[in-house]
Parts: sequence; structure tokens; C-alpha cells
Amino acid sequence: MLDFTLLAVVILAGAAGDVSVTRGMKDVGEVSSLRPAVLLGIIGRVARHGAIWVGVVCKAIAFASLLALLARADLSWVVPATAVSFIVETVAARYLLREHISHLRWAGAACVGLGVALISL
Repeated sequence: MLDFTLLAVVILAGAAGDVSVTRGMKDVGEVSSLRPAVLLGIIGRVARHGAIWVGVVCKAIAFASLLALLARADLSWVVPATAVSFIVETVAARYLLREHISHLRWAGAACVGLGVALISL
């Protein structure tokens, strides 16, 4: 039971982290130049953006949970099972970030889900 709880934390915290960092970086804007002055400005905006910090904390929680899970379970189960995050993140991108997800991407996410189901048998 603990393995599935840790797996859920890895998947959900990782997805929350990716969504938060993406939202923050959309606010910060593109890196349009690699000049030091421009990069310093972007680094400053990143460092002050709350959503990015929330994302970093979520990703740290996901990583710590992954370490705990790898200490308990087989790698051959953990890595494929964490692929469920592709499905969770596709849904999050669509509904939280309002991204357009093509039919081909939805099909890809479904294939990942099928693969995870087959591996977990």
C-alpha cells in the first residue's frame, strides 16, 4: 500500500511541479537572447515568481518520494508506473494551462496508459 501511495505522490507532485513551472515561465517570457544582461534579468524574474517556487518545491517532493519508492520497489515496476505522469500531465496541460492537445497526442497518452497496464500485470 505504501508503494502505491509513494507512486501517487511522485506522479501528482511531479505533475503539479511541471504545471506550476510552466505557468510561471509563461509569465516570465521567452529567453530571447543569451546576452548576460538579458539572462540576469530573466533569472531575476524567475527568482521572484511564486509559481516557479511552488513548482520547484513540488518537484523536490516528487524526487524525494521517488527515492523512497526506489528503495522499496523494483526499478522494473517503478519506472514504467511513473509513466502514468504523461497522462496526468496531458490532462493538466489541457484543463489547467488551456493548451490545445491534438488527437495524436491524446492517442499517445492512451498508448502510454495501455503500456503501463500491461507492465503492471
